[in-house]
Amino acid sequence: MDIEGRVGSFVHDDPGRAVVLRTVRGRNLHVERNADRVFPAASLMKVPLAVAALDHLDAALVVTRSELGRTAYPSLLEVFGLDHEFTLAELCGLMLATSDNPIADYLLDRVGRDAVTATAVRTGAHRTQMRVGFTDDELGPAARESTTTARDVACILQYVATEPRLRPLVRALRNSMRNFRLPLRLPDELPVAHKTGSLNGLAHDAGILFGRDSDLIAVFLTDNQRDTAAVGVHIGDCVADVWQLLGESV
Repeated sequence: MDIEGRVGSFVHDDPGRAVVLRTVRGRNLHVERNADRVFPAASLMKVPLAVAALDHLDAALVVTRSELGRTAYPSLLEVFGLDHEFTLAELCGLMLATSDNPIADYLLDRVGRDAVTATAVRTGAHRTQMRVGFTDDELGPAARESTTTARDVACILQYVATEPRLRPLVRALRNSMRNFRLPLRLPDELPVAHKTGSLNGLAHDAGILFGRDSDLIAVFLTDNQRDTAAVGVHIGDCVADVWQLLGESV
């Protein structure tokens, strides 16, 4: 089976699955399925949020833990005392690596939703809109209001990867603590700069695989799925097969 066929078998006839594969180094590859279908963006919106924060705010700004909110869900911030200090740049990195919602809400309050949407559009993501934040009250049905497409997410990732000033964001994405989808079947030492998004029935993962001979943008968006844990395995299986078909080691 070739790469087109493998992606086709993942998507099959499910309108709730979309894939974009695009090499940025090495063998030329560009595969798309349902690339313009609009999906809830979920935590994928934290990538343009981080870019907007670095564009509009002072990266050296010092923020204390007491200025950041709390959540009923696990948060890395609970490890730190209330007087602990972070720079804004460090908060952007922690948000991307751990998908922390209180950090995201702090940054969003500072830059505003319109600035995040405008940042996405500037990268070429013209159908991406930030309409809701990440407070606990917004994690129910309202969380589906921010939207994007697989092609838009690929544009955002390519922009982040090619802007030298955004290298700290790539480093943060490479150190994601949520490695149960794209990197699932890949070697532990393979750099994968990625961001997940999860809601009820929704399982996204999008990132860049940095290989020996190829660098690959891989975007997998899924919604209306009965078993998102199984979908994570399906994504991991598909990515591993594609990576091997590209001639890279798995």
